[in-house]
Amino acid sequence: MSVDVPLTAEDVLRIAACKDRGPSREAMVIAYGYHRIACDLATHLGRAANNWYCYATWTSKAVGESLDLRPGSPFLTDFGRRLGVPRRLRGLFRGALLTLLGPSYQLGLALANRAIFLETASLAVALWKDDSPGAYLRVRAGGEAEMPPEFLSDLLEDADERYLRDAAELFAEARAEQDPARRAELMLGANIALSAYEQKRAQKALELVLYRPVRWLTRVSWRSARSLVTGRPFRRFRLYSAPHERQPWLTRVLEQAWAGLYTRRLFSVRTPVSDIRVGRPLAAPPAVDAARAWAPIRDDRVRKLAAEFIPEDVEAATAPVANWVTYEDRMRFIVSYFRMYQTVGALYDPPFDPALAAELHEEMAVGLLPEAVDALPATGRSRKGRLLPRLRRRTYRYPTETDPDAYEMARFDFEPFLEAIALEKSGR
Repeated sequence: MSVDVPLTAEDVLRIAACKDRGPSREAMVIAYGYHRIACDLATHLGRAANNWYCYATWTSKAVGESLDLRPGSPFLTDFGRRLGVPRRLRGLFRGALLTLLGPSYQLGLALANRAIFLETASLAVALWKDDSPGAYLRVRAGGEAEMPPEFLSDLLEDADERYLRDAAELFAEARAEQDPARRAELMLGANIALSAYEQKRAQKALELVLYRPVRWLTRVSWRSARSLVTGRPFRRFRLYSAPHERQPWLTRVLEQAWAGLYTRRLFSVRTPVSDIRVGRPLAAPPAVDAARAWAPIRDDRVRKLAAEFIPEDVEAATAPVANWVTYEDRMRFIVSYFRMYQTVGALYDPPFDPALAAELHEEMAVGLLPEAVDALPATGRSRKGRLLPRLRRRTYRYPTETDPDAYEMARFDFEPFLEAIALEKSGR
């Protein structure tokens, strides 16, 4: 796989399907994949404005750092420092944290990261195929399997696919647009649409990952002890994956408190120009004119997309996030981040040093592709002058054991059905 050759849908599927990497390393490979795609799209869209994959690069890198739970890892060291844990108690702190987070922290977050990469990256590599229609891949829980992947359906939430179609349309129009300001606006709309989709898809996984410590303390730990004594199993995963609003009162209160602490003190994304702390007001990066970044949006579609998530008042739009688990609050901050950082060209920089980037580049070619196991008939409709998917589906699956109980999560591998949904150019 040459660095100069654009990634293909097969490359994306191979990266997402590889079963032999640890969660942290996997996220690093995905971050490098996003970087490659961002640069590939820049050959069509230019670098005057950032495409969504620039932002995804640095977020996935941050995810990879947070999944590194080895003794002395930068994430654990920084975590302990921010909570004021004395150095002599760091080992005990790590043991307690691993107990609270459990395997669901790494495996649940890694699974969601892989699924989102599969869906968003396959869309990007299929945008402008000249020889045949492209296809984006979608993770689908369900189908004809004897044991439907209930576990997966409780990790990935349904999202409105119109956002993916909007993103494809807006990117296509941006490519043909000659006015730089107009092109940047269309790219902003595509970025918002992609995030609206992928953040909704990740919602259940975020709830599981961030609320799991509280649910283990209040609902699972004592049941585990009782199960050990009585020999009666219980469905841990149902307790972990139940929505926040269906949890007991004490659990809900503690979840809000823990998620607030995590948001204010712990979660951040390091970019080449700044560390973005979501629990603090979003500030303009160096050399960016905030007034210009927040100039009125002229395109009706982009303006309506932005209005779904951010208020007109700039101070309210850039306010700190109270709870990163809340989809609306998270999207408000993300859209504001897109507007503020849209012209920061450093986001196209490689996220890793040359030696590590070379290693990750080699790892992207590791792994086998799953085989198609069935095909579904074409559906869909076109709209004049727009790029829309015509749905011709292929289904892929991994025949591994599935069980919704949390015990199985430690052995759970990527077992969705993958739909290849063809993108056909209509009216262009």
